[in-house]
Amino acid sequence: MTEDQTKYAKELLNRYNAGNCTPEEKIRIDAWFNAYANTIADGEHSENMELIGQEIWAKLPVTEVSVKRKLWPRFAAAAAVVLVLFSLFKLYEHNLPQKQPLVQNKKEQITPGTYGATLTLANGKQIRLSQLKNGVFAEEAGVKITKTAKGELVYEVKNEADNTLKTNTLSTAKGETFKVELPDGSSVWLNAASSLTYTTNLATAEIRKVKLNGEAYFKVAHDSEHPFVVTTRGHDIKVLGTEFNVSSYENDDEEITTLVQGKISMNTNREKVILAPGEKGTVRKGSIEKSTANIEAATGWKNNEFVFASQDIRYIMKLIARWYDVNITYEGEIPSEKISGSISRFADIHSVLTILQATGTVKIKTAGNRVVVSAIQ
Repeated sequence: MTEDQTKYAKELLNRYNAGNCTPEEKIRIDAWFNAYANTIADGEHSENMELIGQEIWAKLPVTEVSVKRKLWPRFAAAAAVVLVLFSLFKLYEHNLPQKQPLVQNKKEQITPGTYGATLTLANGKQIRLSQLKNGVFAEEAGVKITKTAKGELVYEVKNEADNTLKTNTLSTAKGETFKVELPDGSSVWLNAASSLTYTTNLATAEIRKVKLNGEAYFKVAHDSEHPFVVTTRGHDIKVLGTEFNVSSYENDDEEITTLVQGKISMNTNREKVILAPGEKGTVRKGSIEKSTANIEAATGWKNNEFVFASQDIRYIMKLIARWYDVNITYEGEIPSEKISGSISRFADIHSVLTILQATGTVKIKTAGNRVVVSAIQ
């Protein structure tokens, strides 16, 4: 390994540990690690590589040691694995494509999701926000609606005397995400394939009530006299001012609310549960189960990352289907082994699928807008 290669490896690993890698660099490091992990597990390594591998494994958290079917955990110390990095690069560049190629039709272009949404006004008019120029574009019920230079939607109350009830719906398609600042000053980030319905009089309403279908992250403006209520298909969430994530997709068997800050109550027809920061409530068939939450995994999408915390391939592929707007099909008996790790949501889909395939759980191929996941024989 040359001096320049060593220097590059150190710099790259330092950036990775600091969270400053580009999406492309992060993908490469993830792929290097998984290629090496598979090679070690398959016995295709030299004695020297095994010694280096022992060194790197010694630096990893105990829960991740020698588990090849997990994605890349962060290095504990960059300098200790410089030689490994170069070796993994060679393995990934030369061995992995021949061992486990991702079958794909290169004529078809599957792109990551983008920033965009559709706003439906009370009069039924639909506005594509991604195609809209910045500035004020609508006024209704004493509220001015503006698209900012950052592409966000902002409601500003101009005439509190005009308390006419007008309902708006902000919706994202598959492969879209968007942020809105509601009339009461609360901020909401919408994930893909989601919708949020709210009234333009939220700033003066006795109860600030919104309806969610899909997933959203809420940062609620504090107002002790006017509770903020989020209604989903299976439960209500009542808050005064706090931050939390709600996942309530119609095609999911459960709804999950994760509390980041403050305190909230979750209510179904059967029961009421109070959540503290770091807890989540899972709703199944009208019942709520409270447990410790993985905040990073629950809110990673808001920070443009896929974060997997011991989830199976079917769950992961559901996230990929919503973000890349692809159809997922399965062949054979798909294993339920758990996968952990993270990767940018703006990575090329084939890079994401290659890393998932490198965990050794399934084989993956693409055909047009379809991703086929099959069992390893």
